[in-house]
This record gives sequence, structure tokens and C-alpha cells, in this order.
Amino acid sequence: MLMLSHAHEVSRADLASVPTPDPTESWRPVSHLDVVNTLTERAAARGLTIKNERFAILDGTLYPKPGMQLELRGAKLFGALDFAPIPGMPFPAGCTPSAGIRNSHDKSFALSILSGARVFICANGVLSAEHVISRKHTSGIDLGQSIDQALDAFMESIRGFNEMYERLHAWNLRRTSAQSLVVELAKAGAFSSSDILPVLSEYEQPQHPEFRDRNAWSLYQACTERMKVQSPTRQVDGFKALNSILLAQLN
Repeated sequence: MLMLSHAHEVSRADLASVPTPDPTESWRPVSHLDVVNTLTERAAARGLTIKNERFAILDGTLYPKPGMQLELRGAKLFGALDFAPIPGMPFPAGCTPSAGIRNSHDKSFALSILSGARVFICANGVLSAEHVISRKHTSGIDLGQSIDQALDAFMESIRGFNEMYERLHAWNLRRTSAQSLVVELAKAGAFSSSDILPVLSEYEQPQHPEFRDRNAWSLYQACTERMKVQSPTRQVDGFKALNSILLAQLN
């Protein structure tokens, strides 16, 4: 989610220097650093340990009133937090629980936290693209309470990830079935139609030997391998489509 041509990868400490616009009566932007610190503090209180974190920022434009525009440095934040295995919660080998973060100071999107996993073999972020929190920066936003609710949903989502993995891994695919699914995924918006052949090529000749089995989990990884080049916003929509199509097939 962080590899963007116009984005700047930054450290958590760097986020302190990103300016936050002044609030209005109906809108209160939340600083990027406050979002990250509150999330990590609340996660630690639940026994979640961060193994790795990455952040990137993009500039943006705010239109406070008609005819006025403000160029904002670092207006958009995208981040990923990888957690250590959670005691008592099974998780597929080679994966770790992961959370995605989006925040904006230019009203381009709401504060969002997404749940998922990272696959170490190929460094893919397999986000479920479920907005466990998607909260507009209204004047009455309670950041701590909102993130607590997000972490409740995050933990519930992670509990279901292992089941999803097992079912996808056990779903063997014929070549024609895989081709049909990839076309359907492109139609649903997981990726563009021009990516159909690259996805199929990755599925049939994977870069990583761990995904040589002809099953839905390998197809999932072929899709996410290709989706890594998309913008963060495009990835979010893509993962929604990816999960909705494949999980619908399982149900």
C-alpha cells in the first residue's frame, strides 16, 4: 500500500512534523501521529505487539470555502502495522496479523482502519479490506473510543482469517475455473482488465514455489502480487472485490 510514485515513506517520528489544519465547527481533523500513537497504545493494552510498521504520506489540497484552496503537506497518510502472533489465536504459517491505516487532512477520505494479514513469502499485504473503522472527522469524534471499536472488529476479523485461508487452500482449481474467476474479478474491480493476463501468468508460473499448488489460495496470492502496484485507495477497493467474489464462491 505504500509504494506510490508520489508518496514519501516516513518514520513515525517524522509524522510529528506534518501540520494538521485548524478545525472548524463541523470538522476536526486528527493528526496523523495521534492516530498512529492511539492505535498502537490501545493495541498494546490488548496484548498486541508490533513487529514492523511502515508509513507513507501524500500531499493534498483543502478547499475551506468557495474560491479558496490550501496546499497541504502530507495531507494523506497510509500505513501498515504488522503484529506478532496472537497467543491462543491460530494463524496460517508464514503470515502475520496486519492492520492498514488511512487518514486525511484534506477531506479526501475518512479515518479508516482495515484488517488483514501479511504473507512473508512475497511481502503481500492480504488485507481483507474490511473497514473495521471508517469515521469522518466530525467535531464530535472520540478518537480513543473509535479505535477501541476498531480493534474489537479487528480481533474478530483476524479470528476468521485462518478459516478463510483453510477454505481457499482446500479449494482446488482447474485452469478453466481459474481463468473464469480472474475475468470475474476484473469485472468486479479487483484489478483492471489489462491485468488479467499478468495475474493468470503469475498463477500458472508463480514467482514463489510455495504457491505452485493449483488452488484458490495460490490464485489469491497471484492477484495480490499484481495489486501491489496499485494506489492505496485502488488497493482498498480491489481487495473488497477480491474478497467478495472469492468468499461468495465458498459460501
